[in-house]
Order: sequence, then C-alpha cells, then structure tokens
Amino acid sequence: MSENAFDIEHVRQIDALAESLGGLAECKRLGFVVADEQGIMGLTAAGLGYLLYVRARDITSLAEAFAAGFECASDESNAK
Repeated sequence: MSENAFDIEHVRQIDALAESLGGLAECKRLGFVVADEQGIMGLTAAGLGYLLYVRARDITSLAEAFAAGFECASDESNAK
C-alpha cells in the first residue's frame, strides 16, 4: 500500500493540518495524524481539537493557544 493513504473522511482536515503545520511529518510528530494497522492515516482527537479550537479561532501565538486550552478545560470541568 502507498505510504500516503488517507481515510477519505479525513483528507480535507489532514490537508489543512499539514498546510498550517509545515507538512505531514510534523502532524505525525505532534500526534495529530496516525496510521491504523493497514497504514491508512486518519485524524486523531488531538488533531481535530487543534482544528476546532486553535485554527478555526485564528489563534496564532502559544499564549493564545494555552489560554484557549485552559478555557476549554475549565468549561468542561465546570459543566460537571
């Protein structure tokens, strides 16, 4: 099988991640993309979270990303 086989449902998201992070290797290093037992790459929960909470909100600095993550975790724990 090809080294770059993607889950059809995740192709757009993986492309967006690779473009914003500088390539597929960086996405894999961060754990945003993983390959299953057949070698097909798919988006992880962390990768989806990055797209939803960082990229979609146009967060550009590490401090903004930390604040958004803290806010999300705080909201989640307060909801319980």
